[in-house]
Order: sequence, then structure tokens, then C-alpha cells
Amino acid sequence: MMLKQKYQIFLLLHGIIVVQQVPTMNRILVVEDDPDLLEVVQLILEENNYKVFPLMTGRPIFRIIDEFKPDLILMDIRLDGMDGRAIFKEIRTREMTAHLPVILTSGGFSEDYIMRESLLSDDYLEKPFEMSVMLKKIERLL
Repeated sequence: MMLKQKYQIFLLLHGIIVVQQVPTMNRILVVEDDPDLLEVVQLILEENNYKVFPLMTGRPIFRIIDEFKPDLILMDIRLDGMDGRAIFKEIRTREMTAHLPVILTSGGFSEDYIMRESLLSDDYLEKPFEMSVMLKKIERLL
């Protein structure tokens, strides 16, 4: 179960303070232009207690990051009409997003290529990938 612990503090009458742990779901932004894969990944993540924002294009990614406030981004390198590598590099250069863990995915690039291109994401999944492997990588980063 991948739950963050946040704390709520209640100030009661007579100065008694009660601190209570409140579990909240980790938030994952999934950027994938294959609708079938996007749906499967979303379903698996939600079944594993993650809150998911599915996105089929990288165009609005920075607006979505501002609104959704993800804890992790899972993003395809080859997006329809866009280069996920360029989006990733911009994520890393922006002060508000540079800290976000990013797992890149692709069916067209090997992990060696990713390293050679200095796409130093937090992790990489080569398609096709096992959902259990994806979950382990996500858990490790959160």
C-alpha cells in the first residue's frame, strides 16, 4: 500500500492538542499516447492505491503538474507529435519540477541509449514491461 502520511492537528478545548496521522494517496502523472496502455497503467496504479492523472499528450504537462501536483511522473519518450526527451529535459531545468521523480518509458530506445543521451531520469522502463516491475520502480522512488 503506497500511502503518504500527513498529519492533522486539532486544537481542542482547554488547550489539548491532538495529532492524528491521515493517509493520503501518492499522485502519479502518466503521459502515454497509446490509449490502451494508458488505460491499463491507470487501472493497475489505481488498484494499488495511487491517484492517477492520465495524459495522452505532453502539451499541457506543466499546467497539469501545477494543478495535479504529482509525486511522480511516468512518461513515454515517443509521444504523438512531441518529443518526450525534450519535455523531460525541461522538467529537469524548471525549478518547480526539477525535484520530481521521473520514470521514462519507450519501446524504441534501449536503456543504453537513454544513458548515452544523458537522459538521467530516475528510472527507465523498456516496452513491453511487466506491471509488477513498474510498480516496484514506482514504490522505490516514492
